[in-house]
Amino acid sequence: MPRRAGLPAAAGLALLVAGTVQVTVGTLAADGASSGDGPRAGAAPVTVVSWNLHYGVTPEGRVELEQLARTIEEQGACVVLLQEVSRGWVLGGGTDMATWLAHRLGMRASFAPAADRQFGNAVLSCVPHRDVVVHALPYGTGPQGRSAISATVELAEGPQRYTSVHLQHRRTSTPTRLDQLASLLRTGDLGVLGVIGGDLNAEPGWPELDLLEEAGFVSAQDALGDPALLTSPSRDPRYRIDWVLGPGWSDGDRLDVLVGTPWSDHLPLVLTHTPQGG
Repeated sequence: MPRRAGLPAAAGLALLVAGTVQVTVGTLAADGASSGDGPRAGAAPVTVVSWNLHYGVTPEGRVELEQLARTIEEQGACVVLLQEVSRGWVLGGGTDMATWLAHRLGMRASFAPAADRQFGNAVLSCVPHRDVVVHALPYGTGPQGRSAISATVELAEGPQRYTSVHLQHRRTSTPTRLDQLASLLRTGDLGVLGVIGGDLNAEPGWPELDLLEEAGFVSAQDALGDPALLTSPSRDPRYRIDWVLGPGWSDGDRLDVLVGTPWSDHLPLVLTHTPQGG
């Protein structure tokens, strides 16, 4: 099991030249997930971390994958929704972050390419997950390809759907983000997407959040946490652009922003929730 991040520069360059294939660690099956109207009887709370990892680079330009892993580990997370996951980018030390984190945390991982085959979003889980769907999102104004990835996690209390997403940046790209969300929502009902975590590059009160609210999603930070906490950049945050949303929340659910976590340019969001009934 790797303990330190990074590869020799030659290896990193070789990965870039060869490209990284889309690899799924875990078992997939063709079966559907359903959503319900309330918590399952006797269901135990599940901890979910959603985090934009900035291809593994800190605001100071260091690669600190071990610190990323420890932060996730300390939350006791069973589900991890990641954005800006690098798989061989030289800027990120040449490491395949999806595979490295899966091995380091003892989790299953599935990856969805976005900007290229070596950069995108991932779902990690402490138990098997299945029915993985990669959602290619409209390019719009660019300048970077975006995607989302959904998976059904086989929790002890029953299956629960989770989605990791990263929308286009730039403040002027609201029309593109709205198109991307509309494309994602067209994939099915709330049960198909389940709990959504990711960097929406949209702030409270923007049309992007209105669209999700109209579709039936509820912001966990607004309903369960402190809406005043900002998420980006990780040092002296000025924006709230990272979100966890779901079709509804139960008594005892909680959303925390891990303030003072400097291992990416975004702060992680930690959701503890009781899965909805199926």
